[in-house]
Amino acid sequence: MNTWPKIKKTKNHGIDCYMVDARIAGKGERKFFPTKATAEGFAQTCRNRRLNEGSGGFDDNRLRAFGWSVTDAINFALAHLEKIGSSKPMDKVVEWVLEDRKPHVVASRFSDLKTRLGKFRDAVGAETFVAKVSYEMINDFLDTIPNASTRNDYRKEIILLWGEAHSKGWVLEPFDKKKAKPAPELEKARIVLSVDEAERLMDSSEDEEVRALNALVLFAGCRVEEVEKMDWRHIEFEHGHINITAEISKVRTERFAPINDTLRSWLAPIAKKKGAIVTRELKYAFRKVWKRAGIYPWPQDAHRHSFISYHRQLHGDTMTALNAGTFERIIKKHYKRPVTTKAAEAFFALRPKTSGKIISIAAA
Repeated sequence: MNTWPKIKKTKNHGIDCYMVDARIAGKGERKFFPTKATAEGFAQTCRNRRLNEGSGGFDDNRLRAFGWSVTDAINFALAHLEKIGSSKPMDKVVEWVLEDRKPHVVASRFSDLKTRLGKFRDAVGAETFVAKVSYEMINDFLDTIPNASTRNDYRKEIILLWGEAHSKGWVLEPFDKKKAKPAPELEKARIVLSVDEAERLMDSSEDEEVRALNALVLFAGCRVEEVEKMDWRHIEFEHGHINITAEISKVRTERFAPINDTLRSWLAPIAKKKGAIVTRELKYAFRKVWKRAGIYPWPQDAHRHSFISYHRQLHGDTMTALNAGTFERIIKKHYKRPVTTKAAEAFFALRPKTSGKIISIAAA
C-alpha cells in the first residue's frame, strides 16, 4: 500500500480541505485541495513522477514482461547488495566450514574435504565474496576435472560449502543443483576379492591397526569410516557382536554386527580393552599392504564388497543387509556378484597363520 505522499484532512485559512504532503527529507511541496478526490489525483501524479524519475533512461517494458516494476527491481538490487555486504570472502568461508566439519568426520574424510575446497577457493579467488560466486564460475571449475566421478565428488563438496554459507546468511539462495548438474557416470562394477586375494591381503596386514581395520571390513562388513570412529570397547567379544552406534554408523542407525569365528581369530591376538582402533592416518600404510599383497592399484571398497557378496551367498540378502548396515534393494542392485557357495565358505574359513608377523603400534 502506498503511504507517500501523505494525505491529511485539515483547514486552510479556516476552510476545510485536504493537504497532500509530497515532501521528502524536507524537500518538495505541500498542496491543498477542496476535495479528497482531487487530493488523491495529485498524490498519484507525484507517485508516477517519482517512479519515472527512478527509471529515467531505463526501458522498464522488459521488467513489466516479468510482472516487475522499477521499485521491485530496486528493492531486489538493494537486498542483493546488502547480502553481499554481509557476505564473507572465500578463504574465510572455507576456513569456517573446515573448522565446523572437523569434529564430525574422520581424518581421511577431512583431508579430502580440505583439498577439494582449497582447490575450489583458489579457482574462484580467495578474496572473492561467496555471494558473488556464480554458477558459471562453479561450472568452469568443475569442467577442469576430466573424470566424471571425481568431478561429482568436488560438486558435492561445493554444495556442502554453499549450504553452510546459506545457513550463515552469506549467500542469497540455497544451491540450485540444476544449474550445476552432476556429470553422468557409468555404474561402477563392484570388485570382489578372490579367496586367495583376501588371504594375501590379511597376511600382508602386519601393522596392528591395518590388520584390525581390514579384518573388520572384510569379515564383518563394517565401513572404513565406521572403523575409524570405533573404540575397542565397541568390539564386545563376550557378547559376540560389534556395537556400531548411531554416531559411528554412516546411515546414523545403530546396529550389531556379529563377531564370527573368522573375525575373532584375526582380532583376538591384537585386541585391547579400550582406546581407538585407528589412531593415525593409514593411507601410506595401506598402500604398502596392497603392494605387498599384489593388489595395487586398490579397487575401492573391495573388502566391504567382498564381505557382502560372500555373506549373501551363505545367508541371503536380508541378513546381510542387517549386518552390513545397508538395504536389501542396494544389495540386489549392486552386489549380485558370481561367487560360489564353496568360495564363500572358504572365504569365511580364512585364519591367520601362526607364524605371521604382527607389528605393534609401539614398534611401528
